[in-house]
Amino acid sequence: MKTLKKIFSHNYWAIFYFNFKMLPFSQAIKLPFDFYYSVRFENLTGKIKINSSEIRRGMIKIGGRGSEMFTRSETIIDLKGEININGVLEIGHGVLLRVEKNSLVSFGKYVRIGALSKIFSENNISFGDEIDFSWECQIFDTNFHFVRDVTSNNIDPKVGVIKIGSKNWFGNRITVMKGTITPDNFIVASNSLCNKDFSKLPAFSVVGGIPAKLIGTGKERLFENLVDVSSLEKNKN
Repeated sequence: MKTLKKIFSHNYWAIFYFNFKMLPFSQAIKLPFDFYYSVRFENLTGKIKINSSEIRRGMIKIGGRGSEMFTRSETIIDLKGEININGVLEIGHGVLLRVEKNSLVSFGKYVRIGALSKIFSENNISFGDEIDFSWECQIFDTNFHFVRDVTSNNIDPKVGVIKIGSKNWFGNRITVMKGTITPDNFIVASNSLCNKDFSKLPAFSVVGGIPAKLIGTGKERLFENLVDVSSLEKNKN
C-alpha cells in the first residue's frame, strides 16, 4: 500500500516533460525535478539553470509539500523569465510560481516554500541558503500597478528587488513586498508584512506586524536537516 501511494503521488508526465524540455540533456537524464499531484505549466518560454555540481534525482521537489495538511490544489508554473537553482529546493502543492519576461528568481541551497504560497516576479527575487517559508505566504517584487502622488505628481516605481538572507524562517501567511532585504539568521512572525530593508537589525532578530518591526532578538530557528531534533527533545525532558 505504501509503495502504491508513492507511485500515484508522483506526476510522472510532468517529471519527464519538464526535465527534458527545460534542461540540457546531461542534466535532464538525472531527473532532478520531481513533481507531485496536479501540476499546470501555464508558460514555459523562460529558462531554468541548475548551478550545482551535485545534480541528482529528485533534488527539486514541486507540488508535494503540505499535501498531508490541506486539500490538494493545482500547482502552477508560469515561467517567461529565468529561474536559477543552486541546490536542494522544495515547493509545496498549490503554489503559484510566476516569473515574468526579463525577471530573475534565484534560489540558494535548501530553500523550502510552503503549500498554497505565491511567488510573483517582474524584476528580481533572490533567496539565500537554508530558508523556510510556511504555508500561504506571498512574495511579490511588484505592486502590480502604478501609484501617483497627487501632490507632487511623482509616480512610484512599480517593481523593486527582494533579497532574502540565509537561515531565514517565515511563519505562515506572510506577505513579502518589493524593497524587502533581510539579513542572515532572521525570523518573521506569522501574518506579517515585510516591505523594507531589515539588514541593519541586530543578529538573530525577530520581526512581526503590519508593517513588520523588531519584536525580539537572540532567537534562532533550528533547521531539522542540520540538527538532531530527537536529542533536543531528550535534553528538554
